[in-house]
Amino acid sequence: MLIKKSSELIEFIDLLGEPPYIAIDTEFIPENTYFPQLCLIQIAYGEHQAVIDTLANIDLNPLVSLLINPKIVKVFHAGDQDLAIFWNTFKQIPSPVFDTQIAAMVCGFGDQVSYSKLVKAITNNTLDKSSQIVDWSKRPLMAQHVNYAIADVTHLCVVYEYLLKDIKDRNRDSWVVEEMNELVDIKRYEFNPDIQIKKIKLKGASPRRLAILRELVVWRDEEARLKNHPRTWILKDNSLRDIASNPPHNIETLARIRGIGGIATGKSGKKILECIQSAKQLPIEKCPIYDDFKNGEYANSEVVALLNALLKSICEKNDMAARLVATKSDIEKFVLGDPTKVAKGWRWNLFGKQASRLLQGKIALTVRDNNIDIVNLNE
Repeated sequence: MLIKKSSELIEFIDLLGEPPYIAIDTEFIPENTYFPQLCLIQIAYGEHQAVIDTLANIDLNPLVSLLINPKIVKVFHAGDQDLAIFWNTFKQIPSPVFDTQIAAMVCGFGDQVSYSKLVKAITNNTLDKSSQIVDWSKRPLMAQHVNYAIADVTHLCVVYEYLLKDIKDRNRDSWVVEEMNELVDIKRYEFNPDIQIKKIKLKGASPRRLAILRELVVWRDEEARLKNHPRTWILKDNSLRDIASNPPHNIETLARIRGIGGIATGKSGKKILECIQSAKQLPIEKCPIYDDFKNGEYANSEVVALLNALLKSICEKNDMAARLVATKSDIEKFVLGDPTKVAKGWRWNLFGKQASRLLQGKIALTVRDNNIDIVNLNE
């Protein structure tokens, strides 16, 4: 069912009623605008399935009411982008949610398993990928593209019900609830310069260099919003990294940085130099410090490797993805005594508690039958 009219949307939502869950997916174009352009929303529950054309002249308020109904679980696969689009478009986050990619990691399907692999593993169906690369903004929509879009949420219903049962059987309900609550946190979808800076990965940078990078990241975001362009159209990450690593003093030296070229002599070039100057005048105590630079202190790589071995051993025994429990960065922060998700909730009970005991010399790792084993030491 392709919905292009407000009356059709209302009729579909009435048919749905108030089910225990709905499966949702979106199709969008991310390349040309600051926020991705939402083109389609697919929804399914049981025999009720629809593709909603969000580019048609249609009132989507009834859909928003459905998305925020607290009695209906909204099921996504790798839903970060979908949720970000809903927030940017409607200023609402669907809740409660269930992400099948995260749930699959809890159930032992590996790190960030793709939707097609998960569908194959659970339903033994092979997804048609022929319409995977489509300009979803083009109208009219072709029947094969509509069928492709609806297939995603049709299989998602089966995947959700399978994983939900598996999670209950493993008694890991609370683990999943904790992860899903993080997904609906609005802060996750608002612009955060600190997150952007970490993605750029200016390793080993001093607080002053990080201050320069932060000023540039904030300026780039403001420009991108104003012009409705992707951030990288304003300035690529590599250029930001190069500017912060070796800050230019004038237009001539700025123009020599890769990716800058002619913009050095325009308004953007002037603004870049102003950002650099502003960061240089910032008191040192107000300059940012991130995970890889903490008063010159770095986590001992051998200790990190030891904890990583412990993590993999615990996760293998519990049949779940290690990446969901802790990343390398999480372990490094844990070694340095920084706040980290490993030190709370289900992660602490599963891994953090043993990791802390290993750091305190209360346990050791040994090899038995070609597997890592934990040995309690005399305390």
